[in-house]
Amino acid sequence: MARPQVLIMATLDTKDEETLYVREVLQAQGLKALIIDCGSLGTPPPVADITRQEVARRAGVELADLVATGDKGHIIGTMGRGLSLIVEDMHQVGELQGVIGLGGGQGTAMGTGAMQSLPLGFPKVMATTLAAGNMRPFLGTKDIAVFPSVADILGMNFILRRTLYNAALSLAAMVLQPGPTDRAPGVVIGATAFGVVTAGLLKLRKLLVGPELEMAFFHANGMGGAALDELTAQGAFDAILHWSTHEITEIMGGGIFQARPEHLDVLAQKRLPCLVSMGAVDYFCMGPHLELDEEWKKGRNYIVHNRNITLVRANAEEMVGAAGFLAAKLNQALGPVKVMVPLRGFSEPNAKGKQFYDPEADAQFLEALERQLAGHIAIIKLNSHINSDEFVAEAAKEMRAMLAAEATA
Repeated sequence: MARPQVLIMATLDTKDEETLYVREVLQAQGLKALIIDCGSLGTPPPVADITRQEVARRAGVELADLVATGDKGHIIGTMGRGLSLIVEDMHQVGELQGVIGLGGGQGTAMGTGAMQSLPLGFPKVMATTLAAGNMRPFLGTKDIAVFPSVADILGMNFILRRTLYNAALSLAAMVLQPGPTDRAPGVVIGATAFGVVTAGLLKLRKLLVGPELEMAFFHANGMGGAALDELTAQGAFDAILHWSTHEITEIMGGGIFQARPEHLDVLAQKRLPCLVSMGAVDYFCMGPHLELDEEWKKGRNYIVHNRNITLVRANAEEMVGAAGFLAAKLNQALGPVKVMVPLRGFSEPNAKGKQFYDPEADAQFLEALERQLAGHIAIIKLNSHINSDEFVAEAAKEMRAMLAAEATA
């Protein structure tokens, strides 16, 4: 029986010693470990199974010509593209069962970029010096296991030996003991979630989930909505529950969890029943409270959520903008759409007596939404809060009805 094959991605002009160590660890676990060199400068040792010249050619250029441009950003981008294409090629023909990358800024950008072309569940590990910073651009919507190198990847030592050993061993475990990847039988609903509407979602899940139905929730933090969109496009779900439309308000307020501009476009590409509510559409998130401009804060209603995140109540203008974005997307949907509006509040702090209670701004949002939604989209308004038993029970009823209608269509 052939040994599982994995790929080690690194820039060998600076990380040859570390790469060879990772290969030793992987080979000791019974894996066939190939090395691909995605570097472009210096003179690497001749240990790569796939050379940097081959990486450049896969991107459509000769390495010498690429380096001669002297444009570092262009060089890294081109080598990253070649790396991604080689990884995709190997995966498509079944020659790849896992990947691991080692890198600082350049290696992490190229390694995780290649990993983003691989499907959910495929073993992918990144050992990086950047783990202490914002990894969101590097991870995107993919399940990349990140190992902080702690020490710089600049020559072996007892600290790096341990962290790289653990990173390599984690990849080996994922490859040698693969988990389940098949979708469960029956109906699967993809849903957006957020902390301030979790209480209602837990009740809703209890009402809906059973032997023939499961739900997958995606945190509405920008990447969560994008992941839901991508998996929906791939056919992962039978229905969509956009319970939290928070990411849209993030766009309007300039928050840190913004939806991508193409968010919800998948509804115009695939026919699926979609039930929408207003979860956390009343506010957006900013960074640390102490780092926000003092003059800006004077005109805002906000809550210090933790030392890294500040919740900011959306004003009427921002709410109206969110309504326009949402209506434009829903109007293009191929499948049936229903919109549920909880008139007593869209989130835990958006209720009478709470910090984000602002019925005037909420009313302007609802008026703008009703005015812009196409006439065939039903709007169901309940005089209750989004986390209330009444609202959740009605949502469960509507979702079951939509699923039943679609099954007989």
